[in-house]
Amino acid sequence: MATLRDIKRRIRSTGNMQQITRAMEAVSASKMRKSQMVALGARPYSIKALEMLGNLGETTEGHWLFKAPESNKTGILVVTSDKGLCGGYNSAVLKRAEKLTHELAQELTPELIVIGKKAINFFKRREYEVSAEFTDFGDYVEVEQTSPVTRLITDRYKKKRYREVWVVYTNFISTLKQEAVVRKILPIDLNFIKEIIEGIVPEYGKFSESGTVPAQRGQSPLGTGEFRYEYVLEPTPREIFKTLLPSLFEVAIHHIILESNASEHSARMVAMRSASENASEILDELTLSYNKARQAGITKELLEVVGGKEALEGT
Repeated sequence: MATLRDIKRRIRSTGNMQQITRAMEAVSASKMRKSQMVALGARPYSIKALEMLGNLGETTEGHWLFKAPESNKTGILVVTSDKGLCGGYNSAVLKRAEKLTHELAQELTPELIVIGKKAINFFKRREYEVSAEFTDFGDYVEVEQTSPVTRLITDRYKKKRYREVWVVYTNFISTLKQEAVVRKILPIDLNFIKEIIEGIVPEYGKFSESGTVPAQRGQSPLGTGEFRYEYVLEPTPREIFKTLLPSLFEVAIHHIILESNASEHSARMVAMRSASENASEILDELTLSYNKARQAGITKELLEVVGGKEALEGT
């Protein structure tokens, strides 16, 4: 049976752990909100660029990003975190990525492009082919930091190394709900970019309405309105399209990483909150055990005193 000193030591260590988990919960909540604000800040540009692409739809024919080259390989971009203590965030993504790899391997040779130390360690332990690694993006990544990922993917696709490219990441739905999703990103589909942009605004929470763009004169914010604008473009619409489309694709990849960052902080916040609640329950149980043990010790001492007194009186 544990002594009073042992129980008191456990109470002190559990209390210290609870303070740490509460601090980590507060930090993760702050980082999650900032990540959402960064994502929302880039949304207006994405909306206008996609709207312009919709009005230049006839120029999409023949662009290499819309064509699937002849190749026997497929690229898989997997986005995880560098750190742990975020519940099932990483395991859900890695499970979906491993399943996708097995499915695609029936027809093509999968080649992994991984973001985050958790994914790197996971696939290397299982001896998968990891062709590129990216780490240390930070909590609030800028487009300049994520552009190497986009350049790597587009360069390999343009050189016909991949027939198609997939991405596995965590979609931020709300503070308490994140979902690991699988999407094909190349050959490019404007509906994919549209879904990414629309998904920047969470379904619930503080930012659920801040990203809503009101429709004006019958036109939706993503360029699917009842009429089309006519632009005067120089040098030519096709030349502008060649520059605009890769930039928009780069923003879409950037938003995927931002979504994953917000999901990571949210998952860690929930995990730390659960850990704090568990610590409170353990503290209650330890306090009760401590009080019982102390009361038992006092009772034992009283019985010894009474027994000694009776023994003296009997003599």
